[in-house]
Amino acid sequence: MLLSPALLVVDLQNYFTERESRAYLDGIERVVSNSRRLVEGFMSCGLPVALTVHRGGSEMMMQWWRNTVEDSWAVPQFTGLPIFYKDTYDAFHETALDSFLKSRGVNQLVICGARTHLCCETTARSAFTNGYATMMIEDALCDKGIDRHICSLKNLANGFSMISGTAEVLSLLKGHPK
Repeated sequence: MLLSPALLVVDLQNYFTERESRAYLDGIERVVSNSRRLVEGFMSCGLPVALTVHRGGSEMMMQWWRNTVEDSWAVPQFTGLPIFYKDTYDAFHETALDSFLKSRGVNQLVICGARTHLCCETTARSAFTNGYATMMIEDALCDKGIDRHICSLKNLANGFSMISGTAEVLSLLKGHPK
């Protein structure tokens, strides 16, 4: 069930999508394609859509990843969307995402994107603690290895988030008032 949703496309950027990148994710093409379908569905209903781009930066993140994402940009399929640049896994931390969502009357965040168990899961948990219902789109998310992806979705399904698929959400959008 969709309430007053917004779609958040998390970190679909060249760092994860270019085959020559050391962080390339197998299956990312499917995620980009399904995410694009979701963007089109949300936009056709006049619902808010936003994108995050991880740019590195925070000292804690540098301990884990060095400055590997500083020269990253959103993939061209998402040109024109509002972008929230972040320096941690959490799309709410020190960004204007919360005010963007609240100013549009959003009470549910539908999440797709890269690294299910890191930025997507952290953002879903943060959304939950900020008062948003969350929905993770399992076939529009991916990670380094299916095990991390599945474990993350299982964790979120146990108290934080509904889990759904692209086709189901697109079907729900057909009944959503425009």
